Amino acid sequence: MTPFEYLRRFRPDRATLTGEAFELGALAVEPGSTVGVVLMGLGGPSRPEEAVPFLYSRLMDPAEVELRVPQFARHRAARLLARRRGRRLAQAFELIGGASPLRRHAEEQARALQRVLSEGYDRSAGVDFRVYVAMRHGEPSMEAARAQMAEDAVTKVVLLPLQPHFSAATTGSSLAYWSALEDEPAADHWPTTLVRDYAGHPKLVHALSERIDEGLQRFPREVRDRVQILFAAHGAQRRHLTALDDPYCCQVQATVEAVLEARAEPERSVGVAFETPLGAGRPVGPTVDDALDDLASDGSSAVLVVPVSFISDRVETAFDLDVTARGRAAGRGVSHFEVTSGLNCHALLIDALAESVAGHVRPASDGPRAPVPPAPSRSTCAVCGRAVPAREWPDAAPHLTPRQRTAA
Repeated sequence: MTPFEYLRRFRPDRATLTGEAFELGALAVEPGSTVGVVLMGLGGPSRPEEAVPFLYSRLMDPAEVELRVPQFARHRAARLLARRRGRRLAQAFELIGGASPLRRHAEEQARALQRVLSEGYDRSAGVDFRVYVAMRHGEPSMEAARAQMAEDAVTKVVLLPLQPHFSAATTGSSLAYWSALEDEPAADHWPTTLVRDYAGHPKLVHALSERIDEGLQRFPREVRDRVQILFAAHGAQRRHLTALDDPYCCQVQATVEAVLEARAEPERSVGVAFETPLGAGRPVGPTVDDALDDLASDGSSAVLVVPVSFISDRVETAFDLDVTARGRAAGRGVSHFEVTSGLNCHALLIDALAESVAGHVRPASDGPRAPVPPAPSRSTCAVCGRAVPAREWPDAAPHLTPRQRTAA
């Protein structure tokens, strides 16, 4: 489906954009079932020549990007903006080695997750897991993933976003496109459930903490104690807060809060900022640029940036943070600046993904089981002032082996 065809068909559906239409609890799986686990992400260009088509596809998506033009003019506006911004994005590739690592990392994560699920899921259930990468923009596409799932005779589907935090602009956009593909003539349909978020999963939290430890080791010993930590999240638009009660900023805050609680570092200054979203809408919270300016104004000379909503390295981390933000910080007097590595195939992340999937399926013989419940509110979100939602994960994956449930 071309971006123009999708735009003509797009009808905003709250249940889809919020994920409510897909939250069906734990799927019952029978012996012999083939469960397709779909790693959904926004995607990204792998090479410079893919920059303009990638940006055009994103700019044509009304679920993700707000353009203040009439719908009939969106195609032309998107083409112009994509060409203009595409030149900058293509130049970014030259500074990060000529290619984005996103697709490679996503496919490595898929293989690692399939291995853990195959080894750890209770074999007596007789279930075969197949993991697929399905990008909203770029390759591997959702169309290709669905075609491969049909060929593999998948019987049930678990949608697993490559973003720990739910946002209408990321996961919601992917769900809307997935639904549009299901409306195609002769489209395959499967019983489907959604892992809406895993923002509070303790293994995700500890994986991030380990990356922080690694990042701090890059600073000279004499400045390490005064390094300020800035958690950087993917950009999102404030319009979704009111229109869809979007939990994104709250869930980002919940992850940061859980990481700080696990690290017990009250003396270190910490901030949370968001990348500038594509399009014309207001950002959901303070931008990375503004946060760096504030840190510099306060006299900070050492900053560690921690990508908190990106679970793998990509152009946004390798260029926007490690090149552009680094240059801005240096220009404001920040003499020591580092960006933590992405989680990529960190063993704790893969375990967290596996437990998230296993918590959303159950052997049919076990009887009904409730989905992973939300936890009580922990604090107030510093961005929007609402209560922070998260999920409790203990015993969320009863069909994983004890080694995988307790691995540290």
